[in-house]
Amino acid sequence: MDSQQQRNRSHLARALLFAGALVVLTAGILLLQRFGQQAGPARPGLTARELTTAAAAQSPAADTSNDEQGAHALTELAIELLKENEAVKTGRSALVSPLSVAEALAMTANGAQGSTRQQMETILGLDVASLNEYLNAQRAGLPGLDEQDGDPSVRISNSIWLRYMPELTVETPFLQTAETWYGASIFSAPFDTTTARDINEWVRYETDGMLDQLLDEREALPDEAMVYLVNALAFEGAWETPYDDALVSTAPFTCEDGTQHDVELMYSFEGTYFEADLASGRVAVDDQQPLAVDDANRITGFLKRYQGGSFAFVALLPPEGISIADFVERLSGTTLASILDAPRSNPVDAYLPSFSYDYRTDLAKQLESLGMAEAFDPVRANFGGISTTVPLYLSSVIHQAHIDVDREGTSAAAATVVEMRAGASGPAQQAEVKTVRLDRPFIYLIVDTRTSTPLFLGTYLGDA
Repeated sequence: MDSQQQRNRSHLARALLFAGALVVLTAGILLLQRFGQQAGPARPGLTARELTTAAAAQSPAADTSNDEQGAHALTELAIELLKENEAVKTGRSALVSPLSVAEALAMTANGAQGSTRQQMETILGLDVASLNEYLNAQRAGLPGLDEQDGDPSVRISNSIWLRYMPELTVETPFLQTAETWYGASIFSAPFDTTTARDINEWVRYETDGMLDQLLDEREALPDEAMVYLVNALAFEGAWETPYDDALVSTAPFTCEDGTQHDVELMYSFEGTYFEADLASGRVAVDDQQPLAVDDANRITGFLKRYQGGSFAFVALLPPEGISIADFVERLSGTTLASILDAPRSNPVDAYLPSFSYDYRTDLAKQLESLGMAEAFDPVRANFGGISTTVPLYLSSVIHQAHIDVDREGTSAAAATVVEMRAGASGPAQQAEVKTVRLDRPFIYLIVDTRTSTPLFLGTYLGDA
């Protein structure tokens, strides 16, 4: 590199030192010229110009060989994120979508190199190639809007938003991966107030209006921002057996501080029960091998299916007297995965409160604490697989989620935003009917019952 090139690179790096918001975990500076001649019509309602190539529609055939390992990896990621979550530590309801986070981080990891890539693979629990296959298969197996009337609708969408910068280039394999394996749509935009509105409108559209105002529309995006990469996940499912009005009553919900408030408590008779030992992690499989567990360590729960049976709501009640923060801290990803993998056929009198809340957090510090520190270091981060023109690092990972559980079913959505800146069994016979009454704080999941992949993991403490 001659002295003039070095001066140009240094000048560009300084100009971008505080740059680069990236939405939903994939970072990148895109070579717009590669797509400039292939631009198609913009999505209705957007002012940005869509540059997606035909490759986005040519996703590889689904490979399910990584399903079990991938589901366990996402379960581990979800529980570890909750352990590091400030809301959980301070006694507030929280909600994360490990599937949305994994989509975003895995896309980013495709452009990471060296120890930066190794740390990301460790956190995600699979190597990048396996992650691409697992997440692609997971998306391919999800039901869509063309399913039978009433069946759950699950939509996972990715997009990349680019400021036109002819001086910046990105590696072609990274772009091909984002399009081919993740179906990412690519947009060219001026990065003014219209771009913030466009991104918010895209998220609203892809989450059926459940998420709003991901970005502040009151002012233009930062001058240094280069790329936004957005992942959106939406779930809408009706219960397989809706709640009868006669079985819904007003009842007190006891919060961790002892205060009570009335909730709408919905009763149903379910056929899947969970029981585990918090101390040892052992899971009860059937009545023939009961666990000798005292109530101080007994986790109980139930599964309630959505229409079609491919997705279910799982609720887990901690032992009496244990806070949600302590429960999450003591609950390992292995134990949680074992519970999901071993549903126990047993009748359950199940009581579930209706609830609804929104949640937003920055996962950056949590991911750093879990061992992904190098990606957030402006000096050590290595994303050379994305761009060799400008050294990149992650500066924030914004995660926003919404859930609404009522008599008819569940609506839930999540979006993950990463900012990247420039920088150097058999049926039970005569089984005892169990009772699980969620009238105190609990954790819950929405899971894909085919693979035990968790779409959402949340805590409800009655504060929302």
